[in-house]
Order: sequence, then C-alpha cells, then structure tokens
Amino acid sequence: MVTMVSAIANGGTYIQPRVVNATIDSKTGEKKEIEIIKKDRVISEETAKNVLSMMESVVAEGTGKNSQVKGYRIGGKTGTSEDGVNTGKYVTSFIGVAPISNPTVAVLVTLYNPTGEGGHQGGAWVILTTHTKAIKKSIMI
Repeated sequence: MVTMVSAIANGGTYIQPRVVNATIDSKTGEKKEIEIIKKDRVISEETAKNVLSMMESVVAEGTGKNSQVKGYRIGGKTGTSEDGVNTGKYVTSFIGVAPISNPTVAVLVTLYNPTGEGGHQGGAWVILTTHTKAIKKSIMI
C-alpha cells in the first residue's frame, strides 16, 4: 500500500522503497546516503496529480482531519474493513504523504481490531494522531 501511494506522490513513477534516507556509522560518524532508485511510470502524471488532490481533500475537509500538521499540506486516505466474514473484528488504517507540494515521506498506520471508546471507528483517532506525530518527525529531519 505504501509503495502504491508513494508512486502517486511521485507523479506516477515507481520508486524503490527505502526505510531510511541515510545511515550513519556509529564509530566513524560517516554518513552514507541511500540511493533513490527510480523505476517505471505506473500511472499517468495527470492521474497521480488528481488522486493526490483527492487525498489532500480527505485531510483538509474529510475523514482525515485529525492528521493535519500545522504549516504543512498533507494528503491521506482512511480505511476500515472487516477482518474476515462476520467476525465482528475490524482493521482500521490511514496512509498519508507530506508535504503535498513535494512529497518526501509516506506513512501507513494500521490497527487490527481496535477496541475502546468508539469501537473500530474510535481507532481512527489513534491512527490519525499517531500519523500526525510521525509526519511531524519525518518532515523535521
């Protein structure tokens, strides 16, 4: 899912995923950048732009409002699904990218069978606030 949303954020081009953008040798302090490897175009640039705009709307005025980060334009998509048939258990998720003008980070937060106030819908609050903290830290690095 992160790879797909990253391709949208990259204008429709698949870029090999990286968990970090650099490593630092703990003994020498030497910093080694992790190469960005661009692959093929997987969707048109126009389609990517349109979907990214829709994702921004989800955060600006839709179900992802709690993932807003002051000073940044964020795009995202919430999701809820039942875990199996008639199990009564749910999977709740949010995936987001930031900043919209030039996305550099994608974050996926997933909760399996969230419980507590609001049930599986209440899990959305946990996800969105966790996502917000992750985006803030990622953008500041």
